[in-house]
Amino acid sequence: MNFVIKPYESVGPIKLGMTKEGIRRVMPEEPEDDHYFRGPYTDHFVQMSFFAYYTGEDGVCEAIEFSDPSIAILEGKPINEVPFIEAKNWLEKFDPELKEERFEGVTSNKLGVGLYAPNYYDDEDPTIPVEAVIVFRKGYYD
Repeated sequence: MNFVIKPYESVGPIKLGMTKEGIRRVMPEEPEDDHYFRGPYTDHFVQMSFFAYYTGEDGVCEAIEFSDPSIAILEGKPINEVPFIEAKNWLEKFDPELKEERFEGVTSNKLGVGLYAPNYYDDEDPTIPVEAVIVFRKGYYD
């Protein structure tokens, strides 16, 4: 499934700030009940490889993370399951002040988007893909 990112607003039909119940209504599958991997304030939609992070048990969505088979589309272009360097260069067109963390990826506080590519090491292999994308609300990393 393709998810179009609207920075600091939404990912596909899911809006940042939606309730857990609202998100569960628009997703095509039920979330897994096991919260071992990401914590108790998270819904994991396994088949879509999609996580919704909430501010608390009955809180609102503050971030969305996803990977293959779900595809993140930003300004008309996929930014996951493509080479990290390609996705990073695309993000830099919109935010030249990306925060890069070695062995992690990049974060754009301007766009509210992060790319996770832990196997990418300073241009050693330009084919290393983005493994996951996170879209977050303002202040998420403060």
